[in-house]
Amino acid sequence: MKKKLGWATVIIIVILGFLFRLSGITDNHSFWADEAFIAGIAKQFVQGKTGFLQTIANPYYEWLHTLTIALFLKFFGFSELAARLPAVIFGTTGIIFAYLIAYQFSNFGGGILAAFLYAFSQLNLANSTQAKPYTTIQTLLLIVIYLLGQEKKIKGKFLFHASIISLLTIATLFHLIAILFWLIYFVYLLYQKKKGRGYLILIISVLGLVALPLGGWHLIWGFFQPYQGRFIILFNNTTYLRALLWQNYSFFFLPAIFGLATAYKKNKALIIGIIIWISTLLFMWDFRSYSHNIRYLVPLFGIIFVFFSVFWAEAGKKIFHDRWGIVPLIVILLIFLGGNKIVRKPAHYYNPNADLYGDVQIANYKQMYTQLKQKFPNYKKMAIFNDLIDTEYWYMGRYANAYFTKFVKKPYPHGINKVMIYGSLADFKKEVKKYKHGLIIVEDWQSFLPNDIKNYVKKNLQLVIKVNGLPQAQGDNWPLEVYRY
Repeated sequence: MKKKLGWATVIIIVILGFLFRLSGITDNHSFWADEAFIAGIAKQFVQGKTGFLQTIANPYYEWLHTLTIALFLKFFGFSELAARLPAVIFGTTGIIFAYLIAYQFSNFGGGILAAFLYAFSQLNLANSTQAKPYTTIQTLLLIVIYLLGQEKKIKGKFLFHASIISLLTIATLFHLIAILFWLIYFVYLLYQKKKGRGYLILIISVLGLVALPLGGWHLIWGFFQPYQGRFIILFNNTTYLRALLWQNYSFFFLPAIFGLATAYKKNKALIIGIIIWISTLLFMWDFRSYSHNIRYLVPLFGIIFVFFSVFWAEAGKKIFHDRWGIVPLIVILLIFLGGNKIVRKPAHYYNPNADLYGDVQIANYKQMYTQLKQKFPNYKKMAIFNDLIDTEYWYMGRYANAYFTKFVKKPYPHGINKVMIYGSLADFKKEVKKYKHGLIIVEDWQSFLPNDIKNYVKKNLQLVIKVNGLPQAQGDNWPLEVYRY
């Protein structure tokens, strides 16, 4: 009876979680830059304008994600909804495995609490409604962890390990940040007897042989190579990490630590692997990454929600014994009533900047390009200058004549379309003189467009389009301007 009630509750949460996610993509609101970039590459592939190898070579760090979007565009047409649908599906699937892992390490109450948090977390909903792979790899990580926790119940060991390796490989191909997931599996194997260590040696050998011709060693070296004379600590994002995990999520993060501690007795190898992965991820994010984007930590938050739930389920068992379900239920009610980091009703937009401002540049590119094409019907024949390639092809069907980006000392051709990239005002003036008429797109914040070029354009050229922000973002404005000469 309890099992039936549990699964009925999970099914209800899964359905609601899916509807919340679907609601967040139904109005086809504008892509932000990273979404548009990958969707644009996938669109060209579907249109037959690029081949398979060129398609996966461009976004080499998430080529399976690009192909997945291409598949959905092929079947559902060219729309923002179609490109975001894979994230909705994977995000919904993750609810099930959040339940299963928490149930595995605690009880039914812990599983329901984990499913609830995973389904209605503001952070998860924001990332499950973007055409990005972070929710996908979050779910794949949960599946791997669940399977590792079930090894004793699985008879076919070869099939078991083949499944783990396949899932980790798929996750890595969705986004290279998932290469760190392998740490969990490697540590798990090290804790096994000689057979497990044999698997580890075999896997590392095969991966090494495969990675060598594909440039994988260059990627791995990228995690450790020095930068501007610094070797171990390249950057310092501690302020942002403290704000995120302590000021915003300490309510979840601290109990999750104790949840991991309580789960340690049930599966030492797996929990140690998870702890080593978390430590490595946080170190890389804090000291090795130039960008302090929350989206790189999305897989971590799936683990936080699960082991937060394990802690409270185990606490309920200690306090109320047979009535252990009281505590998870109280926690769910308190979180729902307080609205702490969860969403209580479906919306057409979930702001990815809710926890850290500026994580995503929420500009209304769709509206800006729509107005540009309406005002200038011959836009495909005009000179257009931009700072980045990202949004152009999806919304405009063409690329700029030149790009102007900060930190460029010597001009060079873009790796994808071979259009030249410059960094100086002098080069900007030279390029503009080549064409009698043209347009300059200005992202009016601390964007990649050099400030001196931005100031020159604002002072000397004619403003023809201004779009303040995405209406769904409710005042989180990232203005776009278009000037002509």
